[in-house]
Amino acid sequence: MTGQMTETQGAVVVSRRVGPAVTRNKVKRRLREVFRHELPGLKTGLWIVVTAKPPAANATMESLRSEWLRLGKRLSIFIDSLPDQSG
Repeated sequence: MTGQMTETQGAVVVSRRVGPAVTRNKVKRRLREVFRHELPGLKTGLWIVVTAKPPAANATMESLRSEWLRLGKRLSIFIDSLPDQSG
């Protein structure tokens, strides 16, 4: 397995502190969608785990995506520079 590039994988962890089950599931769906949308621009072979904090319960899709992009840039997980901020 040494030297082989594997597909980038992601997981979302949302604790009970975020809210009731309906809220937690909504946050998970939103974060998975952000990951799915940005996956083509990520480096290969990464395992990414996103842990949602309580403020994520009230966050908009736009704010979740902008936070993802900010943290991704900080961690240098993108293939090139920061992906396009539109849509």
